[in-house]
This record gives sequence, C-alpha cells and structure tokens, in this order.
Amino acid sequence: MRIAVDICNTVANVNRELAKRFTGFSLNLYPSPIITAGFFGSPEGLQLLNEAAPIPYAALVLQWFTRAGHEVVYVTGRPVLAADATREWLTVNGFPGGALIFLPRGYKGLFALNYGIDWFFEDDPLEAQSLQGVVSRVFLKDWPYNRHVRGRGITRFKGWREILPCAVVGKKAGGGAFA
Repeated sequence: MRIAVDICNTVANVNRELAKRFTGFSLNLYPSPIITAGFFGSPEGLQLLNEAAPIPYAALVLQWFTRAGHEVVYVTGRPVLAADATREWLTVNGFPGGALIFLPRGYKGLFALNYGIDWFFEDDPLEAQSLQGVVSRVFLKDWPYNRHVRGRGITRFKGWREILPCAVVGKKAGGGAFA
C-alpha cells in the first residue's frame, strides 16, 4: 500500500510556532490571512518550519507502516527551497525514509491519482476534499479550520496514537472510523 503524508500540521506542529510568532493568528481560518504569500520561503519562515515540533506518535506510526511493508511518501506544500531542511527535520525526528514531493496547494488529488496513493494523511480542508474518491481513505488531522469537512472516505483523527491500533487490527479502535 502507498501512503502519502502531508508534513505541516499533519506530522509537524507548525500551527504552534505560528501562534507563538503572530499576534492574532487563529486556528479557525485556513490558510491564515495574516501569513503573507512567500513567508515560508523567507529566512524567518524556514526557521519556523525547522523549529516545529513533531506531532506525538506520528513518527512511530509511520515507522510501523514501513516495517509492515507499506511505502510512505511525504507530500508537502512547503517551498522547494526547504527541501534539505525538511529531509533533515524528518530524519532528526525519527520519521522513516520516503520520497519527498513538493506541490502547490490544490494538486495533491491529481498527484494521488497519478501516483497510486491508497491512503492520504492531510490537514488542509481543500486538499482533503480534493482527495475524496481519489484515494480509498483520507485521514484528516483534526484542527478547528477543517472541522466542516465531512464525507465518505474521510476519517478524522485528533492524534496519531489513534491510528496505530486501527491499522494493526484493521477495524474500529480508539474511536477511529476504520471499516
């Protein structure tokens, strides 16, 4: 099985860093209107990406998937100039190896279709909706800005700890909606 994983706010808590640095940053709007276009390509933006803490249990779950024989592919909207820093962040934080793909917002559905992605872990509401019907399961990391997203094939999760028991037994566990 091929599993695609978004990075920012799916495995890296960029929201926490944004809230520390920007007065008025809100988790109710996505993308945040106070973050200017090109911010993440600036020295300050790149530093923020590097300082983001990993979301607990994300690396552990993805390691389990790779040990079970699944392919993990990281698909991100980060700027390409963050490639080396992103690879280093993934390694330092214990994430398994995998291809690292950079795409502009709105292209993950097309990528998933052409690359044969089975499951996709995401937080962006636009991307999650575009993935419906393209992949067999969209796992949506729960944030206030994506709570309106519902639909067939979308499994909302608050923390990565919910995912591993479900993947191991292949059915409902920990409140997850696996079938």
